[in-house]
Amino acid sequence: MKYGKHWSISNEKKQEYINRLLPQLSSLRAKAGLSQDELSGLVGVSRQTYCLTESGARSMSWNTYLSVIMFFDYNVKTHDLIRRTGVFPEELIHYFNPGEEDPADVKSFGNAPELNAMFDSLDGDGKNTVRAVLSSEYARCEKLSKTDYLQILTETIE
Repeated sequence: MKYGKHWSISNEKKQEYINRLLPQLSSLRAKAGLSQDELSGLVGVSRQTYCLTESGARSMSWNTYLSVIMFFDYNVKTHDLIRRTGVFPEELIHYFNPGEEDPADVKSFGNAPELNAMFDSLDGDGKNTVRAVLSSEYARCEKLSKTDYLQILTETIE
């Protein structure tokens, strides 16, 4: 195998992820306020290919799936919806980060009473990573421009 085992996702698993997304495509696109032509251009496929995929007449490639799911995850209008409905495959995080924290643990991390103690115990790189993630999420939620986000990120890491 060219890449490590943790980088390999079976074709069956890929199809499972794609099948989870396909029934939601039109409603997610509508919620994002995009036409088929606009979304197809954003994810790099022809309008005809996207139209056939959304209607179920054509299968979706893995590359297109990744582009579509990332677009909907980073779009403020659809982010919460794909997370709530299970369309975003959070288990992919485990494929790409083997042995790391469970995303469920990370979700409840903010409620931990010992949060400050945990943060204080991190080394400099760990603290910078936490700051960068928080800054990124803050910028996304506040719909900040790229320039404003980069300014906040620079200030938090210094």
